[in-house]
Amino acid sequence: MRAPATSANLGAGFDCLGLALDLWNEVIATPSEFDADDDANLILRAARATYALVGAEYPGFALHCTNRIIYSRGLGSSAAAITCGVLFANHCLGSPLDESAILDLAVRLEGHPDNVVPCVLGGARVALRLDDGHVVQSQVSLALQLTAVCFVPEIGIATPHARGLLPVSVSHADAVFNVARASLMVAALSSGRADLLAEATRDRLHQPYRVPLFPAGATLLDAAMHAGALGSFMSGAGPTVLALRASNSAVGAVSDALTSTARHEGVAGSLLRLGLSDQGAHVVA
Repeated sequence: MRAPATSANLGAGFDCLGLALDLWNEVIATPSEFDADDDANLILRAARATYALVGAEYPGFALHCTNRIIYSRGLGSSAAAITCGVLFANHCLGSPLDESAILDLAVRLEGHPDNVVPCVLGGARVALRLDDGHVVQSQVSLALQLTAVCFVPEIGIATPHARGLLPVSVSHADAVFNVARASLMVAALSSGRADLLAEATRDRLHQPYRVPLFPAGATLLDAAMHAGALGSFMSGAGPTVLALRASNSAVGAVSDALTSTARHEGVAGSLLRLGLSDQGAHVVA
């Protein structure tokens, strides 16, 4: 079982925009009665929920995991875990759940669709959850070949903590600001308008409230843009800073700028250059 990392929000698209990245967690699941830690393990909890949904007896599983997606860094580690659990359980059951049911279950377990949907299906996605729990989503066809340059700090930020900093309500002006730029992001990606990405990735709904958790983030975002990034944003709830650049174009300059700025700010971390993935999570025979 393989599941990709994801980046959510993409700046202005809070809780509704996301894309899959070419960084993969791998899970080998073997039926076993000895999985006493299933309540603490997201993969096993998701597998158990899948069996419960179809009314089948849960057999238990032993797992061997290769985790390349660093936890609590805004790269969709929990979405990958939940997706793995749902998909391998569904596979073991003979695939009674179709794509729509898989998305509904996985998003219910995760709480929001922006990471889960691209993790399951791949690509760039717009997704939302209706009041009845059903997930509605659409792929954004990419007319740009992009590379994601990610600075991943050593420190982590738990998503519930980052969400707790967000205001209960926002101004009409801030809402319009984000609606316009989230729409612009979809248009820019699908039309190939790279020149629009800098404006499309600006945000007023979540990044300003989360930056205090990682103060160097704002400096890193600025450094990436000055080095030639097409757009930059906090990936998911952060603290990873993600800069978009056309593939093989100024990627080195953006990478160097992030690395040198982090060093100057005294922030330890690692740099990842990742392609975008058209492929979502899948079972490997």
